[in-house]
Amino acid sequence: MSVCNEVRVCWMSCSIKQVHSYPLEFVSFNVLFLFVIRYILYKAPGEEIPDPQNPRIKTYKKEMKYLYVDSSHSVPMVPGTTNYKNLIEPSGALANTLRPILKSVRDMVRVFVSILPFNDQLCNCLLSAGVLMLEHNSFGVWLLHSTPQFPFRRDQNNFWPESGFKNAQIFICVTFNYDQFHYIGNKLTFPFDHDIPEDFHRELKDATKWVQTAPVSTFQMLTSRRRQNFYSISKQQDSHLTRGDLYFTIAQETDSDVAVQTWGCQAGGVSSYCLDPKHKVYRVKNINTNTPVGSWMPSKDHSKWCVTKNQGKHWTCIGDVNRAETQYQRRGGALCINNEIIRNMFMYFGGVTEDSLISRNLAKFINPPET
Repeated sequence: MSVCNEVRVCWMSCSIKQVHSYPLEFVSFNVLFLFVIRYILYKAPGEEIPDPQNPRIKTYKKEMKYLYVDSSHSVPMVPGTTNYKNLIEPSGALANTLRPILKSVRDMVRVFVSILPFNDQLCNCLLSAGVLMLEHNSFGVWLLHSTPQFPFRRDQNNFWPESGFKNAQIFICVTFNYDQFHYIGNKLTFPFDHDIPEDFHRELKDATKWVQTAPVSTFQMLTSRRRQNFYSISKQQDSHLTRGDLYFTIAQETDSDVAVQTWGCQAGGVSSYCLDPKHKVYRVKNINTNTPVGSWMPSKDHSKWCVTKNQGKHWTCIGDVNRAETQYQRRGGALCINNEIIRNMFMYFGGVTEDSLISRNLAKFINPPET
């Protein structure tokens, strides 16, 4: 199976069309066949609406620019252009992905549903980092993303949070067979909204009870429904950069330098790390899509991703934790794909990185004293 068919986007149900020369599968949502959809979406920062009377109050246009990315290319989606569909529309990619849960639990098809918070934040923080939906002994979808409070409501007309308009965000959606969720369940942290029947994988039920397993800092291979390999990885909970930084962990596992984009306004954010000559971690200085979607600074980007820089290394990882001192002792992980075309896209997005300068106040996190 060609990997070019692995990551796709679904815009609306009940038809099959060709748009922008790439396949878009439209399927009935009466059953769980929606799980054939796969995509990466990279949303640009929102466009601010000036208010001369209240300059301190920031509001943003509802029409969002974003990139659709699959394993062969990317397509800019810009308001006013042919085939543009806004991310908040009921017939858009995200609403169609969430279709089984955009209703009351009583009316849902018998599926496991879990909405996951970022790393180990507790449920009252309302920071979701992903959505799992699966049918017993069949297949399901893992939607990993960076958007706080998403989905906001189980309502096709109100699932996008108001806070999601301001900053850039990223989504990756992959379909897996039921047996793969045995491994995915070990990666879950503190679901704050879920519905799970008793006969589903124990690991999934344990996650809903906040039963935690020790993180494993090596790749766990996950095979998608279309036989494309993805890889999940977790980081250790440790105050030292070389053990508590998810992206240094990924650099070690891929045996490559990496360029990293995470929330630029995160408290305790760290600079590029280059003391390990084989596993340097470079902080992205700006994001440039070279499309009408635009370019922006990390201070306006809430996404979390990294890409390998070394020649012959083709890894791209979407993470759920920022690169900051405050994140080292929290749980965190990423979903990765080894694909040259996707890697080259993200390498271009973050092609300008920070020099390898390590501040004095970071030294204790890099080379901590023995205790």
